[in-house]
Amino acid sequence: MATVPQAVAQEYTRDDARISVKVNGKTFDGWLQSEVDRDMEALCGTFNIPVALTPGEPPAIKRQDDIEVFIGDTKVITGFVLAAEPFYRREDCGMRIVGKDRAGDLVRSSAVHKGGQWLNARLDRIARDLVAPYGLEVKIDTDVGEAIKDFKLYHAETVLSALSRAARLRGVLATRDNAGNVVLTKAGQKRFQGSIVRGLNVISMDGIGTDENRHSEYIAYGQSNCIDDFESARGLKAHAKDAEIRRYMPLVINADGNTTQAELQALVDHTVRVRRGHAYGIRYVVEGWTFKGEAWPVNERVPIYDDVAGLDGTEWLITSVRQTCTRQDGDITELVVRPIEAYDTVPLQSKPRRKNWGNRGNRTNHPRGPRDRASGGY
Repeated sequence: MATVPQAVAQEYTRDDARISVKVNGKTFDGWLQSEVDRDMEALCGTFNIPVALTPGEPPAIKRQDDIEVFIGDTKVITGFVLAAEPFYRREDCGMRIVGKDRAGDLVRSSAVHKGGQWLNARLDRIARDLVAPYGLEVKIDTDVGEAIKDFKLYHAETVLSALSRAARLRGVLATRDNAGNVVLTKAGQKRFQGSIVRGLNVISMDGIGTDENRHSEYIAYGQSNCIDDFESARGLKAHAKDAEIRRYMPLVINADGNTTQAELQALVDHTVRVRRGHAYGIRYVVEGWTFKGEAWPVNERVPIYDDVAGLDGTEWLITSVRQTCTRQDGDITELVVRPIEAYDTVPLQSKPRRKNWGNRGNRTNHPRGPRDRASGGY
């Protein structure tokens, strides 16, 4: 077992918790084989929870109802019911409630804004304009920086895609809170009160991630708005090395828009840290759903005591939480943790690269929008 400070070992207890849902003012307890998933990159929590059903008296739950999901006393999801379907087997009879977070509508819905453009607008204003039609609030949990000079929507891109692009311009993470609202924040600003401790609350562990997307050197090219020296203006260059990659594997990055030498250097340094951070990760399965009554959170730091993983109180970031209940394993929580540097942030340039396309002679520049992968808030 890992060497654990006595205070940490003594405070560990396995809390008994329950999953419950609240619909139309009435609370229903979750049954066996419940699942609640939250991921800081997905901007949308999901749940799949069966509740008891008496034949002829189905629970007053229907599709599109507002719903709140609780683990113990902690509300973890505020959202909508997507399906409420009865089922029965020889020994069971119930209704399975499937749904998602309120912010989940931003993942699939198209971004619509009059004119499709903002000039000299701060990130929080752009975010509020994007999410206002969905009845969501935008919570500011960090400095969002100066105004963005020019931000345009791509044709048919989703709200999530537009929101993520805008957030990256100011080095901010766009995620959600337990009330289903959008939060503009930084990674790992809070520390969870619990710990991950081999020999106490860990059921299993396995490492995840590879060096597939890492390079030995990152070289960024850009241009400045200097008008006195053309060669200097077009010849800005910055580079950073990843000392852990010993083979020759360079990656060239072309910065969009006008930039400075300092911004270019920040970009390559940022790329080294983020790619290294995402190459490492650990998936833990721990007992129970809570620690001292508080449900395991996302986007909070947690100390890990695990001599197999080589961690002795090191704090990693909780990036994904999946809480389940099964007949075989009981109440368990699956956590994915990564080094906090995986979510390091740096402001990026706001001017997109544009290409001419269409019929010959068309001199209008049209931005080509990226494919929406609905993969996260940053």
